Amino acid sequence: MHEMAIAQGIIDIAVAAAQKEGAQKITKINVVAGELRGIVPLQLTFCFSVLAEQTIASHSYLNLEITPVKGKCKNCDKTFIVKDYQYVCPQCHSQDIQTVGGTELRVRDIEVE
Repeated sequence: MHEMAIAQGIIDIAVAAAQKEGAQKITKINVVAGELRGIVPLQLTFCFSVLAEQTIASHSYLNLEITPVKGKCKNCDKTFIVKDYQYVCPQCHSQDIQTVGGTELRVRDIEVE
């Protein structure tokens, strides 16, 4: 279950940023994760709530935005959303596709008090 490690990383990043700014409490953490990360939102939320206890992120809300897989055709340069893992250009039908989105994982921002 890689969600535990991801949750710990999110907490570490958010707590460090909040403490740097002198915040006493984190109320919300916004995270962007690409579909290809294979994150199970319910598992991540559970792991986050357990690991956040005893930190300034305790009782904070974890907002997870899953971004779709994006591909770019190496033949015609069209960028498109990959649906059902079908890496085929909708414009020229080439299968020579480069993944350009859907692998990201980052804390976008945090809300603090």
